[in-house]
Amino acid sequence: MLMPNLALIAMWFVGGPNMTSRIIMAGVAALVFGSIPNRLVRTVGIVAIFAFLLISYFSRVFYLTIDKAFTSLVYLGEMNLSASPSYVVSGAVLALAFGLCLWFAPRTERPRGFRQFLLAFVCVALLAQADERLNSADRGGYMVKAPAGTPIESAMLTTALSPEALETRNLVIIILESVGVPDNDHDRAIFDAIWSADKWAPQYTASYGEVPFYGSTTNAEIRELCEAWDDPTHFDFASAKCVPHRFAEAGFETTALHGFTAEFFDRRDWYPKVGFENVQFGPDLAREGAQLCDGVFTGVCDREFPREIAAILGREPEKRKLVYWLTLSGHLPVDDNPSMQLGTCNLGSPEWRENFPMLCRSYMLQRQIADALRQEIDSPGFADTDVLIVGDHIPPFFQRSIRSRFKTGLVPFIYLRRQQGAAEPAA
Repeated sequence: MLMPNLALIAMWFVGGPNMTSRIIMAGVAALVFGSIPNRLVRTVGIVAIFAFLLISYFSRVFYLTIDKAFTSLVYLGEMNLSASPSYVVSGAVLALAFGLCLWFAPRTERPRGFRQFLLAFVCVALLAQADERLNSADRGGYMVKAPAGTPIESAMLTTALSPEALETRNLVIIILESVGVPDNDHDRAIFDAIWSADKWAPQYTASYGEVPFYGSTTNAEIRELCEAWDDPTHFDFASAKCVPHRFAEAGFETTALHGFTAEFFDRRDWYPKVGFENVQFGPDLAREGAQLCDGVFTGVCDREFPREIAAILGREPEKRKLVYWLTLSGHLPVDDNPSMQLGTCNLGSPEWRENFPMLCRSYMLQRQIADALRQEIDSPGFADTDVLIVGDHIPPFFQRSIRSRFKTGLVPFIYLRRQQGAAEPAA
């Protein structure tokens, strides 16, 4: 009962999702398998319990359902886990816990008699109660599914953007990876400075808002593109009227961009089902000379895409266009290697930078995206284009001290509306 939970217990000191019900289920299973004389069965049992707890924890930290977390394991080979010291340490803790499980499972004495079983149940209850108390503050921050009947909310719906209502020729939709709503004055000032309305004037007026999120990045894509609380694995594309489909039927050329591989979460298959006529992924852009950023997911750097978007908008200007971009570089942990070109963090207070270096890099990455987008605002392609920018989910930091710096269950959006009287850029 103890060994499979060692990694969870280690995370109590930094924070994590509430695992009370899973600990109880695992404890009951441990009693069942621990009562079986056969050593092989007991070993198989503890491996199954360890895997159940690991997948459950992984799913909640990264806003995945259990089945999606399990299928996501196939992508581990595409991740460069050694790029993150925190992932290396986590891997070492897991390896140690797993080794202890294999050692103790066949050697632990079987419980005998009512008193020993009662004592075992009490131990499980105490372990679950400790998890409940230590992680109760984080309970609402790990919602992977919307409760039944929850009305759909999205940035697209809030801004009432549609082919009929769009006053400009073109629309750009950007979903930012791991961007939440700051929940304190210090971080809010940093966020506001990065996405300040003054940055976009006089060409654009900026409006700001917040929308709920449930689940992972692909859930956020379905939320904004198809106006539903769902994920691509279960979504009925055939009967839906997703945003790109509606824009395509209105005569817009629809394009989707992403800096990673087409196979990642099967986007090569379902992007066309959403209604995208043109799709470009990282390898396509890398062949054209786009720079790569070496993070946990090595792909085309986010700073490269505003220039690509401007080029798409500028081609055949007589065609109306919808361009969608899902960012990549914000996947945690955000590395500080030279390929990221983030430089030394100069945001916030010196004490804040020292205490939260990765959080600082996350905001610097937002600033890099905002600055790269601002550089392209004066290009011909943006002369008649609105831009909607929205977060997918809050950054899945392990530490409670960082997660608590974001509003629970909400992501921000920024709507940049092109001013019709703004000076037209030179062709």
